[in-house]
Amino acid sequence: MQDQPKTKQELLEENALLKQRISELEQAESERTQLKEAYKDSELKYRSLIEHSSDVMFCVNENGEYKFVNQIFASTFGKTPDYFLGKTFWDIYPKEHADHRQVTSSKVFETGESQSVEVVVPLSDRTLYFIAKANPVRDETGKVILNLTHAIDITERKQMEEALRESEKKYRELSIIDDLTQLYNSRYFHQQLRMEIDRVNRYGQPLTLLLLDLDDFKRFNDAYGHVDGDQVLFRLGQVVKRWLRQTDSAYRYGGEEFTILLPMTTSADGTFIAERIRMEFKKEIFIPESGKKVHMTLSIGLAQYKPQEDVKAFVHRVDQFMYQGKMNGKDRVCCGS
Repeated sequence: MQDQPKTKQELLEENALLKQRISELEQAESERTQLKEAYKDSELKYRSLIEHSSDVMFCVNENGEYKFVNQIFASTFGKTPDYFLGKTFWDIYPKEHADHRQVTSSKVFETGESQSVEVVVPLSDRTLYFIAKANPVRDETGKVILNLTHAIDITERKQMEEALRESEKKYRELSIIDDLTQLYNSRYFHQQLRMEIDRVNRYGQPLTLLLLDLDDFKRFNDAYGHVDGDQVLFRLGQVVKRWLRQTDSAYRYGGEEFTILLPMTTSADGTFIAERIRMEFKKEIFIPESGKKVHMTLSIGLAQYKPQEDVKAFVHRVDQFMYQGKMNGKDRVCCGS
């Protein structure tokens, strides 16, 4: 059976539907074109924003290859942006730093999450510091294809922090150092002595204390004046420093008295150190008057700390041994258990 020919009305309706469909397709195509142009315009604006950002920005792929760097990044190294394209972290940084960059970047690709890290950039003439945030860039399927990193220069802040630490360090040193002898002062001695005694009581390690006193120092001061007397105190401080081990510490206890803390040291070993200091200082030559040579001597008391002994009792016991040395003729080391 043959198909019945369409009526005029049916043809008109079919034609109208075709025109409507064509119009819809044309409108969809127009919308796609507008979206494409808008995306292109947006991309250009975004790229311009990145390129002219005052912060460092760059993109790398999963292998650490640079796909884009902005002008600030390039100028940091004295290069143009094109120089970096296709290069890797290892082409730009020392291996240790490049490895660190790759570890952070890999986490972006593995987790799909942003990573924040503090970055050190070693240059030939200086070192820069940045706070960097590495962000994932995805394709239309959601796969991470790039790591877009935004880094803020914190070098000035780091320098200020370091200057502050140095200032605080100098202030602490000034508060615990004796100006004349450059040894620690008595305030710091009492603080360190308590700390060392706590360590002894906790771990059972030996601790020996030396107390040094210049013999006849008042007579020297009266005869030659305080300027020459100060020189004697300074030179004694220098002799003491030469004979200190890394674990030892020396202090100007007051006037012409000095103390030395010898951690992990028995009284027998401490006696050897005390004798060396006594003999070395005795060799020092002072010339307070033209052509006149003067030697000074020390009386030294020492003792090893007894477990749970009172701090004041310990210091007093050492002081008594020093006084005993004075009474027995001076210029000697006197010790006890």
